[in-house]
Amino acid sequence: MGLALVQKQSLKLKMAPALYQSVTLLQFNNEELSQYIHEKALENPLLHVEDSDFRTDRPYTAGDGVKSTTEVIEETVAGTSDFRELLHRDLHQLRLNKKVMAAADVLIDCLNDNGYLDEDPENLLGRFGLDSAAIEKALAQVQSLEPAGVGARSLAECLLLQLKKKAPRLPLAELILSDYCDRFLTGDWAELADMLGTTEKAVLDAVAAIRSLSPVPVSAIQADRPHYVVPDVTIGVHDGRIVCELEDRFLPKVSVDRQDYEQYLKTSDSETKRYLHEKIEEATWLLAGVSKRKQTIMMLAEMMAERQKRYFMTGEKEHLQPFTMKTAAERLSVHESTVSRAVANKYVQTPYGLFPLKNFFVRGIKTDRGGASVFHIQSRIRYLIERENRRNPLSDQRLAGLLAEEGLRCSRRAVTKYRRACGIGSTVERRLSK
Repeated sequence: MGLALVQKQSLKLKMAPALYQSVTLLQFNNEELSQYIHEKALENPLLHVEDSDFRTDRPYTAGDGVKSTTEVIEETVAGTSDFRELLHRDLHQLRLNKKVMAAADVLIDCLNDNGYLDEDPENLLGRFGLDSAAIEKALAQVQSLEPAGVGARSLAECLLLQLKKKAPRLPLAELILSDYCDRFLTGDWAELADMLGTTEKAVLDAVAAIRSLSPVPVSAIQADRPHYVVPDVTIGVHDGRIVCELEDRFLPKVSVDRQDYEQYLKTSDSETKRYLHEKIEEATWLLAGVSKRKQTIMMLAEMMAERQKRYFMTGEKEHLQPFTMKTAAERLSVHESTVSRAVANKYVQTPYGLFPLKNFFVRGIKTDRGGASVFHIQSRIRYLIERENRRNPLSDQRLAGLLAEEGLRCSRRAVTKYRRACGIGSTVERRLSK
């Protein structure tokens, strides 16, 4: 096979280092940007970084209002406790002999993250020299702890443990779980009613009680740690005006040490000079990128605040107006991806709490009057349902018709979706018995 010179045309997208860094900086929130600046300062001797001396005694919780220091401490302590620690604590409130107590402690440590016991207790406790009765007692003590269902070896046992702690007891539901659990696969409740010698309604009530139980017993005490964030923008109301403020007080102050650069340049060889030129360019790009990031976020926040002015004045979600990232991009004369990066992981502190910036970009539907947000439609659905005749509740089709009379044209499926998002049940669930 011979060698040959071949010309080939191709298109490639090349991004300049400065542009790449600018795009990267734009998608960082304040915490990520601060960390990135410190990392770059370690790589670049010409970058001078001074940590901000601004401090706040008001931690912010994502998606919520500002919490007091006491609340933060309480939440942090609660969040750091594993559910097994809580079970150990409750276990040691019981009066048990030392061997059974130690065996029960081992069983708690062997629970999986859902609170179930995956291994055979006899295999786990074999080294304690306990007989079967003592092992059963240790298991029973673990299963007696709250939340009900912990220490179960199967889903059926977990649900059965929860039923046994209900007051009043539900013997039919317990019987179905213990002896007829396989019937849940077929769902033939009429046949099950015949087998148990009871009515189908009684079986359905028992099944409903079983379905109301939790398959993950520790979920109630295994809460995630609160996520504390620093807002990127603050939007408030002062003297009847909407005021936007960029929260850059938390960021470190970064500058280029040009004095050292000039000094080193005079006494350096060609290789060192090349290195210094490279580092001064990187430092300049970083400063320009940080400045561009601030400008973009501020322009975006001001535009969003103006569009959602009624919300910031009242705090009512139904006043949020349709506003998309595409619309924002067109007004800023940038690509939609630029707006998407500027919005990513950013938070806004408002008089009504701390929220992700993306929450204020709201989808809308066309109406006879222009457009309406999803929140406005949900508000109208709530209004109509609150005033319906509960003996003859409004169907989703009827709700769609009433909305259409107001100029809000939605399909029945859309109304169903919005109704469920409001936490409102179906007509069957809302109907009052006559």
